[in-house]
Formats: sequence, structure tokens, C-alpha cells
Amino acid sequence: MEVDVAIVGAGPAGSTLAGLLARRGVSVALIDRDQFPRDKLCGEFLSYDALPVLDHFGIDLNGAPTINRCHVVGRRRTYGFEFPTPARGISRLLLDDLLFRHARAAGAQTFEGCTATSISNGVVQCDGGEIRARVVAGAWGRWGRFDAQLERAFVRDRTHRNFGFKRHYRGGPDDDTIHLYSFNRGYLGVARVENGLTNICGLVHGSRLAGHKGRWESFVEEIRGEEPRLERLYATYEPAQDGFLSSEPVIFRARSPVEAGIFMIGDASGIIDPLTGSGMAMAIQSALLAAPYILLALGRKREDAERAYRRRHREFFASRIRWSRRVAFLLSRPALLDAALSLHVMGPYLLRRTRANRDEVARLADVEFRQ
Repeated sequence: MEVDVAIVGAGPAGSTLAGLLARRGVSVALIDRDQFPRDKLCGEFLSYDALPVLDHFGIDLNGAPTINRCHVVGRRRTYGFEFPTPARGISRLLLDDLLFRHARAAGAQTFEGCTATSISNGVVQCDGGEIRARVVAGAWGRWGRFDAQLERAFVRDRTHRNFGFKRHYRGGPDDDTIHLYSFNRGYLGVARVENGLTNICGLVHGSRLAGHKGRWESFVEEIRGEEPRLERLYATYEPAQDGFLSSEPVIFRARSPVEAGIFMIGDASGIIDPLTGSGMAMAIQSALLAAPYILLALGRKREDAERAYRRRHREFFASRIRWSRRVAFLLSRPALLDAALSLHVMGPYLLRRTRANRDEVARLADVEFRQ
């Protein structure tokens, strides 16, 4: 088949872009290897600076708990601060399905359970056939087979590899707060999501996993033994899933938002540290940024569109990604974190440096939806 735009990956970035383009009359193929709904590794915190886009889509998040505060928990200190606007706790199981169904309702052709095996010169080869597109968008996440095929530089990095792990639980406090816990070379985020569940999601440097051989239960037992506050945390919950979800390597290295003519969005275009709670927001925002440049590329101004998107992506995200790594350095070193918490500046610092301005996102969405 032939379409204007083929989008590989139907997470928050891919499905948002598909919905934006389809409502403009662009023929879109949205391709994902999974069937929806499906679970994904994620902190499952939807920051307030993503909500204007979902509001324009008319997506109802009433089942998702409101999150108004953050607590950063050190060994000897706890520091709390309020968000300027409420955020939401929502599972990827629910959010991705809502966005995927919205894209389909907007007119995108959706291909679930369809594995893309190669991309070359606007041709996406899938296990079910071939899709030819004038523009291809890469939304396959932080790590995919195409990163190796495109010989992206970060794939070769063996030093900065981190791994994520997640499990849903029942129990614990029924509050409106996301909690961040530090441990040596890693950290945990704890937040409520829909249906009375709590997500405990962590990130750890690969050097800490030697000897565990993928047994996340073993690793969690290890950090519970090291940090009494983590032992108290886990003791208040009962697992609501049989096992842990874990990730391919998470590599915090620079990525180009355009590779071999493919417009990258979401984690494929750049990864912000999960501790910020901005991952899903950045994915949605990257789709909002990319949409007008993809339209420009369809209008036969391809080189101009690629160059302008690279520049706009850098302006919007580069500083946030850099600052997130600095905060992560503190959060994965408990002694340094306690010293930093004594200064009582982490809240405003974290919010100002790692998030988009909600009003700016709202203005971008207003412009896009007036077209």
C-alpha cells in the first residue's frame, strides 16, 4: 500500500502524531508490533505540560488519579514540593490504548501486531507486506532494531547503559503524591495509577546488575537490604503483577531528530531521564513539534523541513535533557542527595529546568488545532 506518512511505533509519540496528521487529511499508516491494549515499562506519570494536547483531542482521563505533589526521599531527609498544575497518574496500558484508538478514529490506518523489519527509501517492510510512504517517522522508543540498522552512534556505547524495571502493586497510601527514592547508582519512582494500583518503577546502572542475571526479584531484595526506607516502602505493598517488566538498555547519549530522512519522535529522538516524570509529556510534545515539519516535507521542501525540525527539536528539548542528567547524578548518590535536599531548592529547580512551559504547549496546540 502507499500512504503519505508511515509511523513506526504507536506509543504516545507515534499515536499522537498519527492523530494530528490524520485530522489534517494526511493518509497515515500507524504500525506497531503489539496488539492494544498492552503494558509497557514506564514511570506512568503524565506531567501537566502534556495535558493541553490531550484536552484538544477530547481524551477523557477521569479514571486517572490526580497528582499534585512530589516527595524526594533521601536517607535522612525528605523534601516535598507542589506542582504548579495537577499532573495525572496513568498506566501505559490505558494511555497508549486511548491515543491509539483516537488516531484510528481520526482516520489513521492502524496496523496492530505488525512487525516492521526494515526501512529503506520510504519503504517500510513489515511481516505482513510492504508500505510505501513519502515520509517515515520513527517512534519505536529508546532502543530498536532500526537504531542498529541506521548505525546510530549511541548504539555502540557500552559505558552509559542503564536498565529500567517496573511492577504494579496494591496497598500503600492513597495520596496525591509521587515519591522519588534514591539508592546507590539508581532510583525508584512511586505513583498511583488507575484502578487502585501503584506503579513502582526504577532505573539502575548496568554495573549494579552483575550476578543477578535478569532476576529482578533478586535485585529488589538486594536494595531492600541496603536501604531501610526501601524495605519499609515495599513492605506496605502486595504485587498486582506476576513479575517485573524490564527494558532494553537505556542510553543517555545525544540522538539526532532526523536520521537518513526519518523524522524521529519520542524516545527515538532523545531520552529525558525518567526521574523528571517528563518522558510521556516529551513524547507527546515531540509529535506536536514534528507535525508541521512533516507537512512541509510532504510539500516537496524536504531538506528545509529536516533542517528546521532539527533546530526546533534542539531548542525545545536539548537543555531539558542535559539538566535531567544532572539531577539524576544526585538522585543515584544518596549521600549527595541528602546534602542537596538541605538546600530546599530541588523542587523549583527540577520543574523549571526539565519541563516545558504549559502555556507554551497550549499555544502550540491551539495553532495546530486551528489549521
